[in-house]
Amino acid sequence: MVYAEYKPPGDLSVWVACFWRITGSASHGVPFEHRVLPDGCADLIFDLVSGGSIDLVGPMTVAQVVDLTGVVGMLGVRLRPGAIAAFGGVRADELLDAVVPMSLGVSAEQLVEAADFPAQLRLVIRALRARVAALGEPDPLVRHALGRWVRAESPDFPSVSVLTRDLGLSERAFERRFVANVGLTPVSYRRLARLRTVLRLHSEGARGWATIAATTGFSDQAHLVRDCRAFTGLTPTEWAATQLSRAGFLQDGAVTTV
Repeated sequence: MVYAEYKPPGDLSVWVACFWRITGSASHGVPFEHRVLPDGCADLIFDLVSGGSIDLVGPMTVAQVVDLTGVVGMLGVRLRPGAIAAFGGVRADELLDAVVPMSLGVSAEQLVEAADFPAQLRLVIRALRARVAALGEPDPLVRHALGRWVRAESPDFPSVSVLTRDLGLSERAFERRFVANVGLTPVSYRRLARLRTVLRLHSEGARGWATIAATTGFSDQAHLVRDCRAFTGLTPTEWAATQLSRAGFLQDGAVTTV
């Protein structure tokens, strides 16, 4: 089973974090299990085997374990946190932990009939450009907050109160805008962003959970373990073990192929 991610064109980068695809087959009829971690994104998923409907998978609050069986061929568009409300025309919290069909101006059948993967990607990019051409950009204040949390790698990981002070909004007004555009509350997303920073630092070679916890603003290692279990269903050590197995390839936070 092969998983790869691809950078979007610059004009779509406000909306799209990456394109991705999975191809392969489950050997001997044994399901291929993988764990998809919450990341604040929403994904458009095209089934390139059956040519069925296009699914929109909303932002997740907890990890999902998915079994892939038989021949697998999927193409995905990972929409950035905060982009789904403007892109889909629906509040992000209404899509939380949900899977709904969506029309994009290109069908899965058309992608199945395309000559190759680059041709499939061109069709999807054309449809995305047509959709966003008439849209305003995602909420700029929410984007600012998301950017602050994504870049944070220090014990003073910005709190909600610090961000709202900088933005000139009350915490309640900020929360309403954030939930409508992201789905998660600001407090939940901050916790998730901090945890994903931990996992990224570990994947880049950092070691010692207590040290990483202190670096990213957790009160101690036990605090990190609690948050990791809440979002992933695993301890940090158990998560690290999955990264060495067949199940550890999805949504690692890095674009693996350009």
